[in-house]
Amino acid sequence: MNPPPQRPGRQPLSRGIWVWAGIILVAVLAAAVLGWWQSRPPELPEGFSDEASAAEVVRIVDADTIIVELHGEQERVRLLNIDAPETVHPHQPVECGGPEATEAINGLLSPGDVVVLEFDEELRDRYDRLLAGVFAEELFINEELARQGWAEPVYFAPNDRYLEVIEEAWAQAEAEGLGLFSLC
Repeated sequence: MNPPPQRPGRQPLSRGIWVWAGIILVAVLAAAVLGWWQSRPPELPEGFSDEASAAEVVRIVDADTIIVELHGEQERVRLLNIDAPETVHPHQPVECGGPEATEAINGLLSPGDVVVLEFDEELRDRYDRLLAGVFAEELFINEELARQGWAEPVYFAPNDRYLEVIEEAWAQAEAEGLGLFSLC
């Protein structure tokens, strides 16, 4: 039996075109899966409260403020129960120890790091920043900045969750003459 006659000027679709179409389809699907995988939020390590959130550091603003990616949004986070010297305030000059305090947090955190945010009673301050204890692996960043003498304890009611531990770290820095106690 002979194959049916072909009309002049029309070529049957070759198998090669179907192979290329399949390759392109697989590549598009692989890219979609990879994009979904990379956009998943970081997982929360064990040992934190159900209210805690894992986030990725986007940028360090200064020693007591960072920007993170949280649930697909960039959020400004104010480290809870500490106050560091100003370096970027629009109406205040750079304070003594400010650049050094910012350098200290840059030694503890970098863009791309995954941190855990633990919250207290009041979630946001008057500037709409999240208020959080920031943890990087086993290190409590708020406490470490106080321990190094770069951030003093501060209480804004009702948030006092970490105040006691930060006061103890600050007292230790003062006794050892660290950070601001050696500069200012």
